[in-house]
Amino acid sequence: MTHEIKRRDFFGATAAGAIGLSSLMRPVSASAIEAAPFLRKGMSKTRVAKVYLGRSQPGWPKARLDLDQEVRRFEAEFDKLKPAFSDIEFVGGDLISSVDQLPDLMEKYKDVDGVLAVHLSLGVGSIFTKMLELKVPIVLFSTPYSGHEWHIIAPLQKRGAMIDVIPSSDYGDLAKAVRPFRAIHKLKESKVLYMRQGGPDKEYCKNIKQKFGTDIINVEYPQLEAAYHAADDKMVMDDAKRWINEAEKIVEPSRQEIIDSSRMYYALVKLLEEEQADIITIDCLGVGLMDKGLAYPCLGFSRLNSMGLGGVCEADLKSTMTQLIFQSLIGKTGFVTDPVIDVSNNTVIHAHCVASLKMDGSNGEQCPYIIRNHLEDARGVSLQVKMRTGQPMSLARLIGTDLMLFSTGEIIDNPDVDRGCRTKITTKVNDAQKLLENYSCGLHRVVFYGDNTQDLKRFCRFKDIRIVWEEKEDTYDIPGLEWNPSVHA
Repeated sequence: MTHEIKRRDFFGATAAGAIGLSSLMRPVSASAIEAAPFLRKGMSKTRVAKVYLGRSQPGWPKARLDLDQEVRRFEAEFDKLKPAFSDIEFVGGDLISSVDQLPDLMEKYKDVDGVLAVHLSLGVGSIFTKMLELKVPIVLFSTPYSGHEWHIIAPLQKRGAMIDVIPSSDYGDLAKAVRPFRAIHKLKESKVLYMRQGGPDKEYCKNIKQKFGTDIINVEYPQLEAAYHAADDKMVMDDAKRWINEAEKIVEPSRQEIIDSSRMYYALVKLLEEEQADIITIDCLGVGLMDKGLAYPCLGFSRLNSMGLGGVCEADLKSTMTQLIFQSLIGKTGFVTDPVIDVSNNTVIHAHCVASLKMDGSNGEQCPYIIRNHLEDARGVSLQVKMRTGQPMSLARLIGTDLMLFSTGEIIDNPDVDRGCRTKITTKVNDAQKLLENYSCGLHRVVFYGDNTQDLKRFCRFKDIRIVWEEKEDTYDIPGLEWNPSVHA
């Protein structure tokens, strides 16, 4: 019997599922459909209004359309996508052919987090335009030949409407359509734990609460110390054995140091459980954990990140909020890094002593790792994680509440050199020189697997956040960016 803290203690479990094919749609492999992110215990499901928009004699895609048959076809595909919707509560499923149907339906949908509108035929633009009065985001899923309404979405967006469209032949993109709704909902119920002398900036916390609904809660050192000493010895030993058994090798740390790091992991778990929180960020060096007889949280942070919760270094709330947004949006954890720019080969090396073992998300494969000590002071325990090469990646950081720094690239190497933090990845980027010239807002950035451009654009549109393209824009004059010349996270 294992004593490991199971993810189901924090989330509702989901299972992998398959997706079928349709003669009208592009085939999708089962592996392309990701399970929904796990729900932490205490979180509610995201409520999404599901509506079908169509007319029986539309002229396009053809003169007459059996709307009931169209709905049944899509409902069968929704069933195949259940793993991706396990944390979604669909409301309605109504077939709407006229604006006259909306008054009663609008009352039913008034408390949803978003609307997923399935486009069946031409002639429904006035329907979803009227539904914008709900003041919740709408995503229109429009298959080929369903109608021409996709072309009025951009003009509506220019007027500030909270609407987007996914014109796609891939049924699997129905799962992508609900991602921004999920993120918006989960952020309202999320909690961040913060530990640093003096506590978090109150104005920042207030602004985050107003914008996203997320609570930032201060944690004092005595709480962590008490949780550390209260950790169950058997559970600690089992976790330490797992770290040792699954490692490729151990370089500097002693067995006792690994045990102490596992004890810190359970201390972090206890704090998160007590506060029903999702992620914790600690000023590890500033608090003086090692000098006070505790352990660094590096291994614990890695474990939490791999589980779908989170741990972030250096009491960095900007990176913590960035990780929380992406975790809620795409179900993948982040790698908070100290970037190293190399213009000679158009690369950026990302280095830190904390990295998730499961960058694909808690359901993904585990990266190989080596157990090392912490770089800056050669003490404690951290990990040298080897990430997947050839992997597209995104780079982001939330600044304030209204700006998101963003760029993309590809992981091409895991440098194994005795310089820089323990985990290092080399990323090929489009324009390293531009990144260098635009660099603002502190050192840290957060790496995520995948080119997450479209998911982020939908989320930021719905939350009125400007994406700042660090490799493309001239950023000097953008209000809200920080140009502090001191070296800081």
